[in-house]
Amino acid sequence: RTGDGPEAVIVLGTVKGDIHDMGKNIVGSLLSASGFRVVDLGVNVDPETFTVRIKETGASILGLSALLTTAVPSMKATIDNLTASGLRPKVKVMVGGAIVNETVKSSVGADFYGKDAVSAIEFCRHVSGSIHVA
Repeated sequence: RTGDGPEAVIVLGTVKGDIHDMGKNIVGSLLSASGFRVVDLGVNVDPETFTVRIKETGASILGLSALLTTAVPSMKATIDNLTASGLRPKVKVMVGGAIVNETVKSSVGADFYGKDAVSAIEFCRHVSGSIHVA
């Protein structure tokens, strides 16, 4: 972190309909180690819970994870809920997981697709304005 402002808050979770969390946990650990405050909501998280936690924490980044193709509609529902709440313009949404790609990112309305944990960390650093300190 640059040390010139409050730490960036990131809300992470595996969307409703999916209980896989290994990738999410890796991203969360690396984000924490990089100086971000990570609010991990766990697995099978419904859209409303994501929105409530973003309101409560003031998070500027939302990370949605899914391994199952059947969970992709939950990603879209979560982003749609964020939009309906009026928070979408203030929150960057990244999506990741084995079934996620650029097409899924576009179809659900996310800002970023993380093909791996490192790219997700770099996106969060870029969005938050933080820098890596070796």
